[in-house]
Amino acid sequence: MKFALVAAIALSLVMTYFAVQNSQHTLVTFLGWYFDGPLVVVLLITFGAGVLATFLATLPGSLRKSIEISKLKSRLTECSTKLEECEKRQRADVSQPNKGVSHEIST
Repeated sequence: MKFALVAAIALSLVMTYFAVQNSQHTLVTFLGWYFDGPLVVVLLITFGAGVLATFLATLPGSLRKSIEISKLKSRLTECSTKLEECEKRQRADVSQPNKGVSHEIST
């Protein structure tokens, strides 16, 4: 927990220094859209767009894995239940070894 706090403070200081160093204004044009603002804002928006694109690209695979994991968990539960039932039957059969067998001697 302390490491995360120290890392967050260090990252905040680095980002503040970065913002101060890149405060000059710049003009961005994209498909007829114009934006005039600080360079740091342009860079952070670009970074955010990259993070969002990466998240959206990995989302289908993550969902697929999540669904597969839930199916496997339910199958594991089902198999565990069947195994417990088999073990109970086996213990019952072992505790009553001669169940249904007669020991009559014919002469």
